[in-house]
Amino acid sequence: MNTDKIIADIKIFIEKNLLSSDIKIDESTDLKQAGIDSFSTVEIILFIERKFGVSIPDEKLLPENFKTISSLSKIVLEQLAQ
Repeated sequence: MNTDKIIADIKIFIEKNLLSSDIKIDESTDLKQAGIDSFSTVEIILFIERKFGVSIPDEKLLPENFKTISSLSKIVLEQLAQ
């Protein structure tokens, strides 16, 4: 699986399920500033784990890893490589 596909899948999930329809994001958008709160972050984690078949380890559950879609995709790629 490539980075572009991972980014696209996460972006679609967030836009369709967690943000109002008038908010658009890209891979470098600060998700907190876009309106993503801690409850939404849990939903993103669950989506990633189901969609990509990975488990995000506790040591990766840091704010900087959930800042952007790009940083989220890096976690997914790391977990897929293991």
